[in-house]
Amino acid sequence: MKLLQGSSPRSLELTNEISIYKGTLTTPCIIKNIAKIKNAFPALPEGFYEVFSDRMEANGFCDDRLTDAINNVIDNCIYPTPTIAQFISFDRRFKVYHYEEMLKLSDEMGSEIWLSYDAIKFPDREKNVWVRVDDIKKYNLKS
Repeated sequence: MKLLQGSSPRSLELTNEISIYKGTLTTPCIIKNIAKIKNAFPALPEGFYEVFSDRMEANGFCDDRLTDAINNVIDNCIYPTPTIAQFISFDRRFKVYHYEEMLKLSDEMGSEIWLSYDAIKFPDREKNVWVRVDDIKKYNLKS
């Protein structure tokens, strides 16, 4: 059994998905990444960056998510300039299942489904959740 640290149980209750990102958003990371955006999209107005910084903080971004979001927009923006929403919408998430949901999946797909999932326990919870083994490996979820 693995222990999942740093993820919000509240997000689990609301969506059954958890972001892989955790940590804090630091000023050096914001400065570095704003410079990257300015170089990639020089036509953006100066006011963009103040609103952008505010929205990153308000949406609970951490350094890794901010960097990944900016790289994603630079790589995929098809219009001349991106919107703040293109940055904010970026996240990498994995789905979790409660025991009852796993039983339902087992009924629908057969008992072999249990081989594709592993139990993870939140530090402040008594009950496990199940996550695809592929996601555990992909996102390096550890105890």
